[in-house]
Amino acid sequence: MNLLIKNGIIITCDSNFRIIHDGSIAVEGNRIVDIGKTSKIVKKYERDDFEIIDAKGKAVLPGFINTHSHLYQNFMKGWHDIFPLREWIDYVLFPVIRYASTLSPSERHDFYYYSSLLGTMEAIRTGTTTLLDFSPSCDITMEVYEKLGIRGFGGITLADKWIPEDLVKPVSETLKYIRNVVEKWHNKDNGRLNILLTPSTPYICTKELLTEAKHLADELNLLISTHVAESPYEVELSKKETGLPPIKYLDSIGLLDNKLISVHNIWLTDEEINLLAKRKVHVSHNPKSNMRLASGAMQTRKFIDKGINVSLGTDGAASNDTLDMLDTARAAVLLSKVSTHNAASLVGKDGLLMATINGARALHIDKDVGSIEVGKIADIILINLNTINTTPLSDVVNTILYASYGTDVDTTIVNGVPIMREKNIMTVDTEKILETIKEKYEPILTSIYSESKREIQK
Repeated sequence: MNLLIKNGIIITCDSNFRIIHDGSIAVEGNRIVDIGKTSKIVKKYERDDFEIIDAKGKAVLPGFINTHSHLYQNFMKGWHDIFPLREWIDYVLFPVIRYASTLSPSERHDFYYYSSLLGTMEAIRTGTTTLLDFSPSCDITMEVYEKLGIRGFGGITLADKWIPEDLVKPVSETLKYIRNVVEKWHNKDNGRLNILLTPSTPYICTKELLTEAKHLADELNLLISTHVAESPYEVELSKKETGLPPIKYLDSIGLLDNKLISVHNIWLTDEEINLLAKRKVHVSHNPKSNMRLASGAMQTRKFIDKGINVSLGTDGAASNDTLDMLDTARAAVLLSKVSTHNAASLVGKDGLLMATINGARALHIDKDVGSIEVGKIADIILINLNTINTTPLSDVVNTILYASYGTDVDTTIVNGVPIMREKNIMTVDTEKILETIKEKYEPILTSIYSESKREIQK
């Protein structure tokens, strides 16, 4: 398929942050072959072998890259909003995970499949073209990615301590599963689908598991991502058990390097931030989840000033409620302003860069995606600017960051293929999926939620 996207305001997110008013993009196959003023590009490419997408009144951006989510949590959105992380795990996560563990293999597959399907559809609907998922069911995540056409990284969640014993799997069994999943899914569809290793967090993994995971990641050339220093509880437990705070502990066993994406990073000392910079670790900032669980505010400006690559993640719906990356970028900018008492701490441009090219760098795919440049893969979104909330338009970047909604995204293109047009996802029957979820899963989820509320009130 060849595409000609014309008449739009192109925000490239390239190294010069070029903005082209009345611009057009030519895509041949899955690659961008030309960018420029509409008058120039149309003369060369407005022909029968190019499908035309009229972007008049729309902004054209690289697709958003979400570097941290938990798709299985999409059945828990709107649940308890009174707990910090530790209690939230007990009253939100474990009840649903335990329920799923009682199901037959086929029933459990469908349960996680529909949850992951719902979350990925929301991501596409709000402009995400690349999604990284931590999941207890990585195979299912990859099935969903393949079906919907999104660019996806499936994380194999690792945990073998602290969690309830009935949820612990032997390390040998886990490592065998990893090899099977990597062989089946990694680098599939010319790199659109990928696997990474996702140890849940250092205090939930034994040193043996973390070390074996690192060895396997190096052998198979996989990225690693893990939650780090999300709460004071985690930091104190790490000090008690290892004698070191989480970042120093991970460094002591060789996990800190350029192939690590460290998630949250709230309760870090300046020394630890310097260590992340020295080891060239990538960071995934999840501001909405951090606020909802009252975990704290990451020192985003300080990380950026140290040269650390900061990307953005929505986290799971159980601790954020949405997978809207535009909303997440806005939250990241505003949280930095208020937490530093400095209105210039982060600005609209910073939010868009963290949501696009910085995410690509974290995933080591920035040579192919993350910005709109000739030679890159066409992962592109169109945002409608002919709306009440975006009129009048003066500064297009700030208007998108502060005034647009994820639901203003009109078109989502991945790998040169429009997978959403005029807000309609092309690869699935949305209404049928919603109907199935409401009929099959909403009653049992409501029951689990009600039971957990009764437990809280005891």
